[in-house]
Amino acid sequence: MIKKTLFVILLPLLSLLSACQQSTASHNDTPRARINIDLNWQFHLGDEPSAKQSNFQDQQWRTLNLPHDWSIEGEYNQNNPAGIAGGFLPTGTGWYRKHLSWQQSWTDKRVMLEFDGVYMNSEVWVNGHSLGKRPYGYISFSYDITDYLNKEDNVIAVRVDNSKSPSGRWYTGSGIYRHVWLTTVNKQHIPYSGVFVRSDNVSDKQADIQITTEIKNSDNSNKQLTLVSQIVDVSGKTVGEISSPITVNANQTASVEQALNISNPSLWSPDEPNLYRLKSTILNDDTIVDIKTTATGFRSIEFTADKGFLLNGKQTILQGVSIHHDAGPVGAAVPDDVLRKRLETLKDMGVNAIRTTHNPFAPEFYQMADEMGFMLMNEAFDGWWDAKAEYDYGLYFDKWWQQDLNDFMRRDRNHPSVIMWSVGNEVPNYTPEQQKTLVEFAQSIDDTRPITQGHGFEGGHLSIAGFNGYGEFKGSIEKFHEENPDVPTIGTEMTHTIHTRGIYRSKTAYRVRDFPAPWEKCKNCNPQEKWQRIKDKVYDIPDLTEEEVFPGITGAYGSSFDNSVVRMPIRDEIKLAKELPYLLGTFRWTAFDYLGESFGWPARTANFGVLDLAGFAKGPYYLYQSQWTTKPMVHLDPHWTHTGKEGVEIPVVVYSNQESAELFLNGKSLGEKVFSDKEFGDDMQLVWLVPYQAGELTVVAKSDGKEVVSKSINTAKAPDSILITADKLAVNANQTDVVHLTLDVIDKDGHIVPEADNRINIKISGPGKLIGVENGDILDLEPHKVPTRKAFMGKVLALVQATENAGPITITVSSKGLRPTQIVIESLATLNK
Repeated sequence: MIKKTLFVILLPLLSLLSACQQSTASHNDTPRARINIDLNWQFHLGDEPSAKQSNFQDQQWRTLNLPHDWSIEGEYNQNNPAGIAGGFLPTGTGWYRKHLSWQQSWTDKRVMLEFDGVYMNSEVWVNGHSLGKRPYGYISFSYDITDYLNKEDNVIAVRVDNSKSPSGRWYTGSGIYRHVWLTTVNKQHIPYSGVFVRSDNVSDKQADIQITTEIKNSDNSNKQLTLVSQIVDVSGKTVGEISSPITVNANQTASVEQALNISNPSLWSPDEPNLYRLKSTILNDDTIVDIKTTATGFRSIEFTADKGFLLNGKQTILQGVSIHHDAGPVGAAVPDDVLRKRLETLKDMGVNAIRTTHNPFAPEFYQMADEMGFMLMNEAFDGWWDAKAEYDYGLYFDKWWQQDLNDFMRRDRNHPSVIMWSVGNEVPNYTPEQQKTLVEFAQSIDDTRPITQGHGFEGGHLSIAGFNGYGEFKGSIEKFHEENPDVPTIGTEMTHTIHTRGIYRSKTAYRVRDFPAPWEKCKNCNPQEKWQRIKDKVYDIPDLTEEEVFPGITGAYGSSFDNSVVRMPIRDEIKLAKELPYLLGTFRWTAFDYLGESFGWPARTANFGVLDLAGFAKGPYYLYQSQWTTKPMVHLDPHWTHTGKEGVEIPVVVYSNQESAELFLNGKSLGEKVFSDKEFGDDMQLVWLVPYQAGELTVVAKSDGKEVVSKSINTAKAPDSILITADKLAVNANQTDVVHLTLDVIDKDGHIVPEADNRINIKISGPGKLIGVENGDILDLEPHKVPTRKAFMGKVLALVQATENAGPITITVSSKGLRPTQIVIESLATLNK
């Protein structure tokens, strides 16, 4: 039971805290310490029930660092039970063990073991004592292990069971694929997720701050304590502070409610993601017994059908994308540097909002979203009581959903980036009463944000009506608005388009008509009958040419023009969000290609992203960038190496955020074309039909009649060497930093050879290791952890991670018949990032 106490007391606290800190320092006692324990775990793939015992001999097991995903280390195989859903990668059962020596600093402390995520069906033991089980593979959880520790060697054992597959509709990964932490606190402390800070009446003049803080007393006697809460800005200045006395009974948890006001806050937004820190200090007389810091930010959000979405009072369109949690060659075990690189790529695209499909993400994702300025639709579940994949979380939902939803929302509720919650996605056979149950439970945890649901608009209990594919039919959202004029709407999963980097078709393709997915070819399904039913509801996309210019391309690949769709092209998605005030924005499906949910063997994904599995941009990436950014840009597609097509009219498509563009071939103007008035939306692309001739194709984008930005592409000659581009030239020797190496096959003039498929070999010497290779080809089933890969459309990605040693990391890249290339990355013992 949690006791609540409300205080609104403003006191001068700096001198009090200063004296207390001096007192604490004199006792040489750190009230709270949190350390990462990712390094040096023992791992065994297979079931070993006796491994839970502390005296089990694990010396022959593999030693590795977390995060770890054993599925991505395996081989693609059509017979793997995860099948289409899991991208044909293996699953299974695995064991992890970690040895911890007793630390003197743990004396008279409570020691907490915190997992950011384990997929799935985890059970944890310490020294043979079972701590508990968690079936949901995406949830963060914590155990108090104090009572089971020995003052000698201690052993953590974790069993992970992903043996029953498919356990999800997409690639899930397997293992302890997120970080693990050890937190030590005093007997009086703020528990895990025990702080909730929110703001009201927010403007650039002032903000009212409400703080709820839980205080746990693990002692056998009552304690008279004081909670001091301080709001600290980025410069370290305290801008608001409050003190509250509190009595916490023995072995109980009490809750303190505080309220304060700050003046002239720097508001959080995607353009200016200003952050503050809430510093919570618990005092026992003049001794500090706990200090916890919570990052937060202040912004106002308002969602209405007539005004749309107002952020800090300003109308804002959600320029959103949906993403899954995996990252190509590293699977679900995504290093922080890889995650940050992916988010930077989305920021450059102009994305301001992300939907976490269809589950809670890693804690560091939300920290980066706060810092970088992404607004989040934070999604809890895919389905509910009915399993959507044969062995998914639906089997456990009835018993676990309340605890998991509570843990999820409490963990993420302080992030300013989280602007709404989603309680599900395309939930089969749900009833309005079920939806009401989940919505009301979520609102009891956090009533400061709206609740939505992917494709949940028919339930009637959402704050915002969510539309997935149905919203891509012409007039569907408008019809809903006519019937529900006071309910704002959102494209929770709009639009679905299909693209392959470097692949083009000049004639429009609709999935169900031209390349139906497996679920559209089921026993009782006829794709052509379905097409006849929907063809008048989907958006018309004119062909770029009368006859296909690029014939013979496998149906598994989609065109990198905006003409390969399910129902709606990107341009109409953007137009709809601009034109309908009650449509708050859209979250396209998806930003990145993701493993699993493929079109069938041998495809390992379905090419829904505008970035491929390697994180390389496809053509539509630049279409979004032209509409969602203001930094001058221009892009043209396709490449200009079309041997054998001399004289054939090639459609050249140009995207830009300028007013007009002029195209040149070998210095000769092919004419200037003007974009329409962008305030009301337009076709968003310019098209020239250019008889192919080798040479240089240049586009010049203009505004007010003046050249602003240009781009050129050249016809490539034979491959000559490999260009290595690194995203950084120095790393920390910390076993975590990652360098992204883009390997481009180039000709002797330095031009990228766009259709090159040379096999590239990677050799690393020095304190670095290869953790993944990828080329973005959805039909390439080679493993990810080997030092070789064929180029796909001229490119390969290699990920190199630092070890614990400092020194130069030399990467040599070679290919038969090409000149080898080398780059050196410095691994430094100390480096400020």
